[in-house]
Amino acid sequence: SKLGELLPELDDQSRAKIAAISGLLACVAHTDFNVCDLERGSIEKSLLTWCKLSEEQAKAVATLAIEEVKALASLDVHHYTNTLDKILNDEERVGVLEMLFQLAASDEDVDIEESEFIRHVGHGLRLDHHEFVAARATVLAHLKILKKD
Repeated sequence: SKLGELLPELDDQSRAKIAAISGLLACVAHTDFNVCDLERGSIEKSLLTWCKLSEEQAKAVATLAIEEVKALASLDVHHYTNTLDKILNDEERVGVLEMLFQLAASDEDVDIEESEFIRHVGHGLRLDHHEFVAARATVLAHLKILKKD
């Protein structure tokens, strides 16, 4: 795999986690079919934090994910969430939603498509609705659509 070539020193589980997280990040960034520099920066920051990658690795993985986003976006969201559900604990799964909302808000605007995609991710990670709402609250100031659930 291309990720394997970028990160040959990592084990399969680490690569699977990075692939799933970078795939979800790319899908959120690409919801509006345009990945801006702010979103790219947010993806790199998330990969640094979540996947313990070096800055160089995070940039390379972000670039790969953005280049491959059409293929990544065509995969069912469960392809990513099943992988993460097996290897993350409850707190980390909630953290994934927060990370995706932070990315969605990086362009100062969380739209309904981004929010709905993240809701599907939450379902796939077996999180309750209140956990989705709590994660969304972390970026509530950026949400332009405040609708009652």
